[in-house]
Amino acid sequence: KKDDLNIDGSYQREEVSKSKVMEIARDWDWKLFGTLSVIMRKDGTFWVYDGGHRCRGSFLRDDITELPCMVFEAEDEKTEAKAFIGTNTMKSVVSAYHKHRAAVKTGEPIAVAAQSILDKHGYFPTQSASKKYGFAAINTLQSQVKEDRVLAEKVFAACASMAQDGEPISGEVLDAVFTCQKKLEGKADILTNGHLERLKRETLPGIEAAIRREKHIVGKGGATISAKALLDVLNKGKQRRLT
Repeated sequence: KKDDLNIDGSYQREEVSKSKVMEIARDWDWKLFGTLSVIMRKDGTFWVYDGGHRCRGSFLRDDITELPCMVFEAEDEKTEAKAFIGTNTMKSVVSAYHKHRAAVKTGEPIAVAAQSILDKHGYFPTQSASKKYGFAAINTLQSQVKEDRVLAEKVFAACASMAQDGEPISGEVLDAVFTCQKKLEGKADILTNGHLERLKRETLPGIEAAIRREKHIVGKGGATISAKALLDVLNKGKQRRLT
């Protein structure tokens, strides 16, 4: 029965496409519906991990009381979240943001470490890069954590200190600072003291503008190009240049 079905928002999409749900309800077609993938938890409750929009569409129709489901048993919610990631990854419809939320739920080490960094500085994962204290470059942060967790933490802390009143930190700026510091390893530390103060004065929008200019000049982007732009910012007006 559809009334027995639940959807766990702790690892699935909270941004439901209302228009998609309405379309499914309005143009209901059993041939297109297929089956819902459902986990039966230990307490006997049923939780949809694939087919949330179709399930929600049925809630808008009084003529539908039961839905076809493939039901599997799961030991815990981590197993359930892993099933969500696997199913949606195969379909290539799940975003980095939703993969991250589900991976945190399952206790995946890289995702948990990345989330810990965000939590420490008051940021939260989001799909919208314009939200105050929102962070959308999840893949960038996770890649850096995987490569060098200690440096990733220092880089994010430095970028967060440059941010004013929770303004977004872009993946390009994060890449620029991380790559630049790796390049200068053993020669200079741009994450502390005078170098960091200079970057703060430049502001995040100023650094992003410098990266855009460099990309325009070179004709391509990437972490190396972003790091070159950041290095130029740090060297501006200096006799002893960082290289």
